[in-house]
Amino acid sequence: MKSSKMTVVEETAQNGETTGVASDHLEGVQNDRNDRFSVDGSVSPSNYDPSNHVLHVVVVGFHHKKGCQVEYAYPPLIPGGESFSNELPSQWKHLPSLALPDGSHNFTQDTVFFHLPALHDPRQTVFGISCYRQIDADKVKNKTEDITRGTVQKSVCVLSRLPLFGQIQVKMSLITQAYFEEGDFCKTELIKQTYDNLNDCLSDDMLHSQQLYVGLSARDFITRYRQKSLQLLKLILLERKVIFFKSPVSELSGDILTLLSLLPGQLEAGLSESACIVPVDTPEDTPDNSLHQPIQDENGSIGSISPSSSIGSILPHSESIQSLSSRVKDRVSGALGYISGSKSSAALADEQQVTSPSVESAPEIQGGESSPPPQSQTPVPSFADVTALSLQDLEFPLNLFTAGNICHPYLSLPYLDILMQPSIHGYTIGATNALFKAKSGLADVLIEIDEDRLEISGNELRRSISLTTEDLRFIDNIIKVVQDDCKDKFLEGVGWEGGDEWIRAQFRCYLTCLLRTSLEPRDRPVIHHFNSNFYAALDNTHWYRAWKKQPAPAILNIPAGHPCTGQLSVTDVKLRLSHTMTNTESGKRMSAAMASTGRAVAESSKVVAGGLGAAKGAISNWWGGLRQGGGGDKKTPSPPTLSPVHKPTTPKKEKSPENSPVEN
Repeated sequence: MKSSKMTVVEETAQNGETTGVASDHLEGVQNDRNDRFSVDGSVSPSNYDPSNHVLHVVVVGFHHKKGCQVEYAYPPLIPGGESFSNELPSQWKHLPSLALPDGSHNFTQDTVFFHLPALHDPRQTVFGISCYRQIDADKVKNKTEDITRGTVQKSVCVLSRLPLFGQIQVKMSLITQAYFEEGDFCKTELIKQTYDNLNDCLSDDMLHSQQLYVGLSARDFITRYRQKSLQLLKLILLERKVIFFKSPVSELSGDILTLLSLLPGQLEAGLSESACIVPVDTPEDTPDNSLHQPIQDENGSIGSISPSSSIGSILPHSESIQSLSSRVKDRVSGALGYISGSKSSAALADEQQVTSPSVESAPEIQGGESSPPPQSQTPVPSFADVTALSLQDLEFPLNLFTAGNICHPYLSLPYLDILMQPSIHGYTIGATNALFKAKSGLADVLIEIDEDRLEISGNELRRSISLTTEDLRFIDNIIKVVQDDCKDKFLEGVGWEGGDEWIRAQFRCYLTCLLRTSLEPRDRPVIHHFNSNFYAALDNTHWYRAWKKQPAPAILNIPAGHPCTGQLSVTDVKLRLSHTMTNTESGKRMSAAMASTGRAVAESSKVVAGGLGAAKGAISNWWGGLRQGGGGDKKTPSPPTLSPVHKPTTPKKEKSPENSPVEN
């Protein structure tokens, strides 16, 4: 049963009331637990229970000589130790640098999400939520000797075994504000009460509700990243070295967790080994030689697949071009490959293959009429049927972050050398220190969030995560629905159309179809719907080699194919061109060149117009003066000098009579 005191705090967090209320309502906590504490606030080793939802509440401060350090922890980080001790377990020696992130002195407040290995089992993950504040030293009522600067920087950090990042952050923001408003950091009663109340109000059932996604808005993520959101999702599946870069940390770690929430079940149970730096059961690098042979269709052939309309279907309805010849299609594909920056013939062939994979051949034009396109032989995966399957049926989440592939929403500078260990072959991390960008060979992909830039090292990886025509249809449909503010359609099991739950259902359908199609032979045309280069890279990942040995039986009952399979249309060409111009480096350079050229033309037009106006005025003045000078003795005004090019020829002076030749 929840504590009545914590209920008031929850209502305060939901209603957005003054943060100072939190301190008043937390002071009446139960007294039946006071016998657990000794005089110095420590607990006996028997009271340390790793099964608690919240393991520790820690205060981390910045010392002008020692740097970041733990000032108080309840219960003590060392079992049997003191709460005011600065001593740390060896597994958590970088805890202070995570709670007080790099560059935090530039901000008055911030929130950090991070991961640590569990003390009782290094293979398990402990989830950290740190609320940082910076105030003027004059506001501190009880100053200690270590306060020698004009500002005080501290963080109140919660270490939990439940990945309820947003839920805990909402409560801790109120408690941290109350802790700082009190002005006396020696009073730690509020920290103790926070530990007890969080353990009372948190439960494992929250992992299976929408409370897991508090503060992780999928709508905002799609609006910010647009087509890149699908590229990042496919990138996570390839076990590459990915670094997100942004400051402050709150949006950085929040974006990484929101991306992970698009993978079904990943936040609930897929991060249990994400902080394990030295895995024990790293599998040997022996790829499986044979693929699981799925059940073949009766006809065994895949033709042109037209979008089918069904309840809850996300398939776009576009006009098919029946009179488009194969020669025109090849030229269109070649043009798209050229625009996307393909230089070699092999890359151009890949682009042609990706652009129109669902159309094997165009109808031949004979006598001015085109033959009808082949009829669809393979059913399109149904959105309603896929989302009707539970996570247990699909055996989600995937074991992505294991066997040397780690995930940290935020890492501090001390981890820079740890990432170079040979046992780590892939990671998805967030960083705010510029040294993570400068370190050579540290990142295969660097995402600079503020600059909206996706830097990919290597053409092979760039081709692997390039979006196919079907991919562009899928993500473009989501973007359009999200941008449409009209939410008047409710779908059973997936919530309001365009909402966070609906978006995650779309990606769940996409991932399921991607995995089902991956079981097909690599020479089937349906492989190109998700990009054949992507599947070639997927075959080399540890998690996929283990997954394909025994896929979920429910996935085998789903027809292979992309959920947005269809014939090529003019809309697809426009979509491809728009994606190329806005998301590729060559397209951005072309757009920048066109913009600069437009500005130059506009400025030149202004200069030319100004010059013509000045010339017109000068000539008018000269002509007016010429008309007014009617007297014979009056000197005729000379025309003005317009420019060196248009300067009139100066008439030659008449020779004086003295120098004139004498007539005979």
